[in-house]
Amino acid sequence: MPTFLNPKTLIKKYWKDIALILIVITGITAWQERNLLADNQPAENFELPVLQSSDSSLMFTPGKQTLVYFFAPWCSICKLSIGNLAAISDDVNAVAVALDYTSTSEVSEFVGEQEVQVPVLMGNRLVSSAYKISAFPTYYLIDTDGKIAEKSMGYSSSLGLRWRTL
Repeated sequence: MPTFLNPKTLIKKYWKDIALILIVITGITAWQERNLLADNQPAENFELPVLQSSDSSLMFTPGKQTLVYFFAPWCSICKLSIGNLAAISDDVNAVAVALDYTSTSEVSEFVGEQEVQVPVLMGNRLVSSAYKISAFPTYYLIDTDGKIAEKSMGYSSSLGLRWRTL
């Protein structure tokens, strides 16, 4: 019959492995984010068309903390993570910005399939350049003063998004 070790015993036994894994994850994250905008830097606020509307909207509202999620409709990681925005949208203003798309219908189809619950804006190359987007998805948390508070690239769970918005 197998014996099960309690969590404290496992941590003691594998602390070096756990530490190495955490160091590797931290290093990969830092390398991915090395070219993104710096924290406390003012965020440029673009007025962009709203998907499936004749209206336009600012990417963020000064005075409100906003998580801006940059995505591409062809991005498989975006398909897995965009739904996590709904988990934080009650606590933080969240907006998705489409980039690197061929048509509005392509973005509409993606948004419909993923059942996106946050406003979707149609970005462009100027926005992509201003925010130094080189991979998808990329997130920026913009604080109430309109400055970059947090940033991340790649998949983030709803728990990870909550952690960043605390």
